[in-house]
Amino acid sequence: MTATDKLAETSRQVDSSKSRKSAAPQASVGETLGFLFECGFSTQLLFVVGFIAGIANGLVYPALAYLFSNSFSDISAASNDGLAQVRELAYTFLVVGAYALIASLIQGWCFEVCAYRGCMNLRLKWFKALLRQDAAYFDVNDTAGMANAVGPASTKYRRGLGRKFGEGIQFLCTGIFGIAYAFYSSWRVALVVLCVIPFVSASAMAVMTFNQGKGTRSAEAYSKAGSVAYTTVSSIRTVLSLNAIPSFIRQYEEATSEAMKMATSMLLKIGLANGSMLGSFLLLYATLSLYGTALFYRDIDDTGCDPSAGVAGAVSCESTGPDVFGSMLGVAFAAQGVSQFGNFSEAFTQARVAVYEALQTINRLPGAPEKKIFKPKDDALSTTTRSTKSNKSSEEVEQVLKAILPKYQIDSTATTGLKPESIAGSISVRDVHFNYPTRPGDPILNGMSVEIAAGQTVAFVGSSGGGKSTIVSLLERFYDPLSGVIELDGKDLKEYNVTHLRRMIGYVGQEPTLFATTIRGNIRYGNPDATDEQVEEAARMANAHDFISAFTDGYDTQVGDKGSQLSGEEKDYDNHHCSPLVNDS
Repeated sequence: MTATDKLAETSRQVDSSKSRKSAAPQASVGETLGFLFECGFSTQLLFVVGFIAGIANGLVYPALAYLFSNSFSDISAASNDGLAQVRELAYTFLVVGAYALIASLIQGWCFEVCAYRGCMNLRLKWFKALLRQDAAYFDVNDTAGMANAVGPASTKYRRGLGRKFGEGIQFLCTGIFGIAYAFYSSWRVALVVLCVIPFVSASAMAVMTFNQGKGTRSAEAYSKAGSVAYTTVSSIRTVLSLNAIPSFIRQYEEATSEAMKMATSMLLKIGLANGSMLGSFLLLYATLSLYGTALFYRDIDDTGCDPSAGVAGAVSCESTGPDVFGSMLGVAFAAQGVSQFGNFSEAFTQARVAVYEALQTINRLPGAPEKKIFKPKDDALSTTTRSTKSNKSSEEVEQVLKAILPKYQIDSTATTGLKPESIAGSISVRDVHFNYPTRPGDPILNGMSVEIAAGQTVAFVGSSGGGKSTIVSLLERFYDPLSGVIELDGKDLKEYNVTHLRRMIGYVGQEPTLFATTIRGNIRYGNPDATDEQVEEAARMANAHDFISAFTDGYDTQVGDKGSQLSGEEKDYDNHHCSPLVNDS
């Protein structure tokens, strides 16, 4: 594990311990819905139609409460008028069922389509923002962890903005209209029962909160496990050659066991919260039954009234059976809606957390200020010791500087800057100071100066860590010097357009890097517009045309991930192909 990986792991552990103390940060509702609304008018229209369908669907249960409560008198009247009113009631239920089916279909389809479009927009913007960042950003952040986070986060977004969102509107309306109908039927019963609603709401909120905390902490742990898996598989040949499989299995087990511990530690709390919610429903139904019965008893004892309101000629009670039953059903359906609304709230909260995570990258635009990142002073603590320390407040843990993410000034997507058709190639390095963002106290270049004339061949020779590769990184403008200046043809590198500058440079690094595509595709990365003839000419200039032609598929041979299907020498040749194409462009 590199020093950067260790620092990134320490950061995640510190962040994880802090997340146990407070809820995960969330994006605003507007920011969350913004990715969906940006998809165009058709998506906005679908959202509005789905919203209306959700409201319409939310009216179903209050309507059923009304029909059920009034069925007493209809069934009682059947003894005199036959089954006509019962048939009419049955037909009414069929109509309500068809209405609910249509509303549910429209609601679900609209929000699922909207969610998929919004999810695609989120993933695309996130991916573009990741590719736009400067090299310092990837030094400070865990690259594999970020790549693994995009998929799960976008899935949470789709879940929170899809079917669950429509159900949230539906159940919210069920709760509102259910309470309204309960007051309409019998305000006395509704008022008494509302005293129990806080218990139902509190238990539902507890379930949602615990589930949210479990999901956030597990995601952090699984992201770490995913990083280990990605590193192992992508470098499997090196892992096998070093007999390091047991070590990586142990690292993966530690990461996944951490996720298991986080999940199981919440199970007791979640179980108690679920039990409390079910118990609050039983309390609600008991209160409804006892108070409704007390009202009947009092009215019957005082006036001898008919509580069913279905006997012809009899005096109906002030609180009739249909009224009390309707109020009971209204509150019961409302409580059911409130409990189901918690599922939507949890899913939507997870979507907002995912959007917040994405916005940390998307909103990091050119001009973003310097950011200092801290870590615990003793980063060599064992897992057990660190876990014990995490129980203390963050103020008790002394923090030291981990990294300095410099001001975001290197924008590879910018269209401004100098774009000369050709360059002579004279380079001037004057009093350059530099250290990497993750090693703020370890200077690499300390006042370096050198003049290189156009066409001059220069070799930088020195021990490992002396700054040889660093100079090349500064010339490619992966980083900017902390002080001093680097000039190309008499002009500061900062004055050049970043993309154009890099296009004018041909460079083969110490470690060949190939992408999982064909040999032709890899060569074309030097110039995407190159013709097949130019690709072959570049290969001839690198003395590689003969061995490429010897492959069965020639230039269309798949090289595998990181060139795993080629030998080390063949990888070097393939990287050399790009330099002539860069110069030709």
